[in-house]
Amino acid sequence: MARRRNRADILAEIEDLKKQLAESEEREERRIGKIANKAGLLDLDISDEDLTKALTELAARFRKGRHKAPAVVDPPAAASEAGAGSKGPQLDDGART
Repeated sequence: MARRRNRADILAEIEDLKKQLAESEEREERRIGKIANKAGLLDLDISDEDLTKALTELAARFRKGRHKAPAVVDPPAAASEAGAGSKGPQLDDGART
C-alpha cells in the first residue's frame, strides 16, 4: 500500500517546483534576449507595445505550424512547371493559386 504524503511534504514539493519553474523561465528569457540582440532588435526604436504585438504575431505563426521554411523546388521541376523561361530554383511556400 502506498504511503500517504502529508500536507507539509506536498507544499514543500510545490515550492521546489515553483523555484524550478522560475529558474527555467529566467534561462529562456536570457536565451531569447540573446537571440533578439543577434537579430538587431536592440537597435530598433520601437515601443514595448509594438514589439509585444509583433512578437505575439510571431508566436501565433509558430503555434499554427506555419514556421516551416519554404521548400526549394528543384530547378528542372520548376522549369517544367513554370515554362522554359524560368531560371534558378523557385521557392514553394505551399500556397496554391
